Amino acid sequence: MYSNQGHLPALKKNENLLLSRLHTLFPDDLKPQVFLLFFALVIQLIASAISGVGFSLNTSGFWLAGFILWILWFVAMLFIVSPNTNNVLGNHRKFIKRGAMVVIALLALLGLTELVMAVWIAPKENNPTNDFAQLLSQMEHGFQYNDATALQQQAIENLFRGKNPYAHGDIIAALLKYNGSFDRVTPLRIGTLANVFPYPSETQLKAIWDRAIHRPSQSPPELESRVCYPSGFFLLPAPFIAVGIKDIRIVYLIFVLIGLAFITFMIPPKKRLLFIVFAAISLELWNSLANGETGSIVFPLLLIAWVSLNKNLWLSAIAMGLAVATKQTAWFFLPFYLILLWHESGLKSLGFVCAIIAGIFILMNASFFIQSPSIWLASVTSPMTDRLFPLGVGIVSLVASGILNIRSSLPFTAMEAIVFIGCAVWYMRNAKRYPYAGPILAVLPLFFAWRSLWSYFFYVQIIVLACLLTKKGDSLSLVRGHLEDIIKKDPNLGRQSMVDAGTR
Repeated sequence: MYSNQGHLPALKKNENLLLSRLHTLFPDDLKPQVFLLFFALVIQLIASAISGVGFSLNTSGFWLAGFILWILWFVAMLFIVSPNTNNVLGNHRKFIKRGAMVVIALLALLGLTELVMAVWIAPKENNPTNDFAQLLSQMEHGFQYNDATALQQQAIENLFRGKNPYAHGDIIAALLKYNGSFDRVTPLRIGTLANVFPYPSETQLKAIWDRAIHRPSQSPPELESRVCYPSGFFLLPAPFIAVGIKDIRIVYLIFVLIGLAFITFMIPPKKRLLFIVFAAISLELWNSLANGETGSIVFPLLLIAWVSLNKNLWLSAIAMGLAVATKQTAWFFLPFYLILLWHESGLKSLGFVCAIIAGIFILMNASFFIQSPSIWLASVTSPMTDRLFPLGVGIVSLVASGILNIRSSLPFTAMEAIVFIGCAVWYMRNAKRYPYAGPILAVLPLFFAWRSLWSYFFYVQIIVLACLLTKKGDSLSLVRGHLEDIIKKDPNLGRQSMVDAGTR
């Protein structure tokens, strides 16, 4: 009689191999803080969606709910990067892991649903007849060029024609050429909008647009028409447009995919699948690409800069230099990046990196500054000096929703500066124990700003996860931090602890 007992060991071996491959998404040495990032991803997505509904419907209740959820997200992120988190949640690892798996399944399903609606359903609903069709139409509308995207591609074309991009920005011509919409602009509190508050209506914006298209040679003063960023904003995408890419968002996608692929290979092999899955279900990232969010081009640079800090100083410095020379949001990251570098590598490396970053910024911007210093300065500083309307998901959402009636940006600028200085001072003292807090502290001041757009925050958790998965020396940094605390409390015990650590 034929017996299959001889095949049982082989079957058992194959079964164990299959199970081991299935579990490579969550290797056994992963800490609870990594799993918590999946929950933070959900909080951020819900917060962004509710805040968006509040803006679209102008409903204070949604504004307030989104504001509270964004606070919760910051609290969650700061808890995640705490060195005590793994100790506090160590006994709940299995439960948190299961929750993370549920999050992955739900966000994957949601992402596929959104893709199906955007690609196959929404384009067919040209004449919305019900609420669902209206929703689909709005979603498709959101995937058109915005003002920054249109001005960026216009700046590249002006560069190719030998014109100064900063001197020839024209928002009306740019939106007309790239099929943009009148409501995807940045209005200013001047001209006919000088007494409008807290934000102009679609009717008011449409009236400005209708007047402007009859005089396309004159950009209306009520609409931001400048190239408001350092020159990397249009220099980095320029080679891709030169080779024939027509849509600037494809360039964003290329940058993001290159950045994610590079970091994936920096991560230990058994943890790569986790990073890939996390990036894939980060719907805010992919939505921002489809929406033409210009932060998509600076995100991979910040990601590479931060993760490469202890592995390839040249690469890290170059990536941070390019980021700083591309968009002002990177300026908020720079001090925390330099503080961490100083703590981990010393003053010599700090000076070396500062020289590279400054050199890249000067090299990319010097010619445009020389051509017209006043135009360059006015353009690059315009996000801080122009009379912008209050907008965002931070504290200013209480103003944008009408809950508070504060018509001056000065209190928010003061809060932003105080929080920024406070975060930098705190990180200066605690970077060794909290090395992963830097990216979060970098964007926390923006939560208090007059303009605190959701796009300032969407990529922070990807940077934190990449650091958690690639850092090998963080345990040593944490040990040093704990030993320093011990020395402060008991110098004799601290010295003995160092001796013991050294002998081990």
